[in-house]
Amino acid sequence: MYIDVSNLSREEKVKMKRQLSMQQMSYDSDLKKVHRQQEELRDELRRLEQERSRIMVRIDENKDKNRKLQEKEDFINEELKQIKKKLIELG
Repeated sequence: MYIDVSNLSREEKVKMKRQLSMQQMSYDSDLKKVHRQQEELRDELRRLEQERSRIMVRIDENKDKNRKLQEKEDFINEELKQIKKKLIELG
């Protein structure tokens, strides 16, 4: 919106200048608030990414432990089969 200020009285110009200054201050304040919120979100995102990385490491560790336990279970089951077979052979 364009206003022809040349036709305004001195009082109207002062009033308009005051209004514009107030609006500018309000926008500056809003902009600072938006910047703070953006920074908070970036910080939260970094924190969540770090947490996700830690969780992924734990998942990998647990998968590895589970794989090793499965191998141990398989070995024990195979040994049990061999013992049962020998026991049957011995009558």
